[in-house]
Amino acid sequence: MSRLRQAGWFPLALLLAARLSVGLTYSLLNPPWEAYDEDGHFAYARYLAQHRTLLQPGDPEVEQIWEKFQPPLYYLLIAPALMPFDLGETLQLPQRNPYLSHGDAGINYALHPDRLTGVAAQSVWALYTARIVGVLISTLSVWFVYGTARRLWPTDRGATWAATLLYAFWPQFLFIGSMVTNDALATALAAAGLYTAVILAQDGFRVQRALWLGLWLVGALLTKLNAFALLPVALGAVWLSWRTTVRQINWRSPLVWFAVVALVALLVAALLVLNSLHFVTAQVFQARTVTEFLRLTREGEVAQYSTTIFAWTAIKYGFRTFFASFGWGNLETYSWLYSAWGLGAVLAVAGLGRLIFRRSAFNHLVLLSLMSLHLLTLVVLAVALAIAQQDVFLVPGRYLLPGLPALSCLLVGGWRALLPASWRGWAWKVIGVGIVIVGWAMPLWTITPAYLRPPPLTREVEVTSSVLFGENIELLGYNRTERAIAGENAHVELCWQARASLTTNYSIFLEVAGPDGQGYGRLTTYPGHGNYPTSVWVANTPFCERYTIALGETVPAPATAAVHVALLTSTDVNGEQLSAHTATGEPLATVAIPIVVGSSAKPPSPTHRVNYRFGEALSLTGYDYEFKTGPQSQPGVLVRLYWEARAAPLEDYSIFVHLRDAPTNAYAQSDTPPRNGWYPTSLWQAGEQVVDEHWLALPTGQPPPLDLYVGVVRADRPERLPALEAGGQRAVNDEIVLENELVFP
Repeated sequence: MSRLRQAGWFPLALLLAARLSVGLTYSLLNPPWEAYDEDGHFAYARYLAQHRTLLQPGDPEVEQIWEKFQPPLYYLLIAPALMPFDLGETLQLPQRNPYLSHGDAGINYALHPDRLTGVAAQSVWALYTARIVGVLISTLSVWFVYGTARRLWPTDRGATWAATLLYAFWPQFLFIGSMVTNDALATALAAAGLYTAVILAQDGFRVQRALWLGLWLVGALLTKLNAFALLPVALGAVWLSWRTTVRQINWRSPLVWFAVVALVALLVAALLVLNSLHFVTAQVFQARTVTEFLRLTREGEVAQYSTTIFAWTAIKYGFRTFFASFGWGNLETYSWLYSAWGLGAVLAVAGLGRLIFRRSAFNHLVLLSLMSLHLLTLVVLAVALAIAQQDVFLVPGRYLLPGLPALSCLLVGGWRALLPASWRGWAWKVIGVGIVIVGWAMPLWTITPAYLRPPPLTREVEVTSSVLFGENIELLGYNRTERAIAGENAHVELCWQARASLTTNYSIFLEVAGPDGQGYGRLTTYPGHGNYPTSVWVANTPFCERYTIALGETVPAPATAAVHVALLTSTDVNGEQLSAHTATGEPLATVAIPIVVGSSAKPPSPTHRVNYRFGEALSLTGYDYEFKTGPQSQPGVLVRLYWEARAAPLEDYSIFVHLRDAPTNAYAQSDTPPRNGWYPTSLWQAGEQVVDEHWLALPTGQPPPLDLYVGVVRADRPERLPALEAGGQRAVNDEIVLENELVFP
């Protein structure tokens, strides 16, 4: 044991064990099929396990495999792990969440019943077994990064461990390395290839090492096409190794020429194999991809964006999701972690720039330049593919993961150049411990909560309703709604219960109806944000769920609105709805939950500023008026009042606006609650400013000179609020005269 400690293998063994346990945690806590295209990767490996042959063109089963255009090496490795399971005669894909792409309707790709039997259960067990193979592959690759970092900093063990820990516990790699996807093997082979390239560059040309480098490169090419980014690194390492040992090499030795020929043969063989695979050449690995990229670049416009903006958008998307992006690329973690990742990258770039001016760092700079070339090539290939396919999302972080081994070393190398020697010890410990904690925490912080079902209800529902949809689905009520803002999100929390077991998956349909009866936002989803479809509801177990509905900017605001609730028998929003009725059997045309919609827009400034008070709650701060032609060409006057709530009013008030030809005679008038009843004063908030319009239709004929009066009346009884002038005097009859002797055409 002491020898192991002295050699450094004991702590490395502990690290690998910890990495293995974290990877297994990711693989077990993430529900089946909840990684991007995981069912497609599984289907590929399943075909190889079932048929003992590569994908066959013309086979209908093969046509269903989404990932059929991928090279086969990864699937050949995991196929033996699937062979012991009964996977059925035909491919059985999981039942999908039809609302995955909606963004606000849950992030789960598949539905997850409580119990699985037969082929479905066997397929899930096979999936988890394949995930474990991925965990083993990604864990073993940590050894190569450790070796690379130790080569770079043989006397700085802290830097070595910092780079190794960054690679081992990088959140995106922990996730991808624990799922069924060829990105895990591509990253592992990139780590092995980089390690061998560094050895070649440092120690000079060796036949055995050159062949190993060729094997890693070929393996990577047969795993994923982005492995072409390793080619410049391999060529650069071989050139550096020849440059340092050119006088030592016996060029007449058959062994040397065998190595050269073998390297070339390996690459040619890999290209020939790729070219022979029908599905690989049919989608990406073809000259058309290159010509399309060149055409779009030359034209300078991609998907209605300039090429520069498109490329920059794709790079930003890849940079963000490279750190942490789970599920189907639709689940992210805390925003401060992405900010920390961005800051760390900027500091590393600054440090690497500083190394350029250090002569003593020349050897390190050469190797780090090789790694930078690898990263740059990887990004360029991904962006070029995105441009050729005109899809900005073809630069996800998982496509860039083969660059993680190089990035881990580059980050540490850059930080090391900035840190004073006396600070490095504690800095490496902070960085190492920090990344380990983040990697460990992701399943508990982010992944597991995203797929949890709503917990059973343990408290009273704030507003009860007891509405039945069909015979067995009961809307118990809702909890108090929050004030929404036009152009943002509205939230409503509904409480449900199944009176009996259900076999059908019904969709919840929510629509925000404005006070004008128009729709301004809708949401269709399975309950539990997709994770708790009605077919798996536990009978007589109530639960509450919060829904988010995006509101349009044109919704009248401030105003009261309503969330209409319905249950659909299918995923068609215009399809059949379950009938709704009360507990006593009375049918309901609509089920509505009231909400308040506020406005984020700053109220306009009034033409006439005033300062009148009505009671202790309301102030009139201004007014406008204009002669207009109203409906059916009827002339009238539009009066706009600018109110401010001095405190939160406890009552509802009505506003009277009169045009009088005598102090006691209204020639034209409007007596309505504010905003035509759309926004009762009992809902106003202290300090809120409300613009209130009143239409006063004028009788036919030339109107006499008119005075403009305004006052406030209690809604529940004919009693006016005290009206106070600007100086504090109480107005006659508690009404304010805004204008005298107005003349209208």
